[in-house]
Amino acid sequence: MSMKFCDECGALLPANEASGECDQCGASFERANRELEKPEENTEQSPNTELEQLPTTGSGSVKKADAMEWLEDLDRPSASELRRATIEKPSDFTGSTFPTDISTIRLTGHAEFIETVAGLFSWIVEMEDYSRRVEINLKETEDKETGEQTGNYALYLSVAERG
Repeated sequence: MSMKFCDECGALLPANEASGECDQCGASFERANRELEKPEENTEQSPNTELEQLPTTGSGSVKKADAMEWLEDLDRPSASELRRATIEKPSDFTGSTFPTDISTIRLTGHAEFIETVAGLFSWIVEMEDYSRRVEINLKETEDKETGEQTGNYALYLSVAERG
């Protein structure tokens, strides 16, 4: 199934409608709809992003100076860019998402940090609809040695296809 998103606000547009207005912002479908394009698997193709072009060390890490310059030069993404860049976890997926292209956000730190930075990811809540669900795990972390709560938190966010 091909999903279309409004270019103005990033909202999911109704399926099987070639024209009309976005329910969220009123933008016209005819000029505001774009297919969701998932990036192709990494199969020895030319780099598509600046990130893929950054030089790496022998261990595969990007040097701090290069990473800092890259981060500083990034523009704030629009809601539709965020939605198009997010790769959902397939409904039948099992195992670790770490080595896959599935999009996952992980934050760890003290409560004030988590609450402040999590506000940058509130757009992900709007991605939940009839075809996908938001996975959220928010918990206080515990010390592995003592088993006691640390007062710090972990937040994990991702989007998964509904099964």
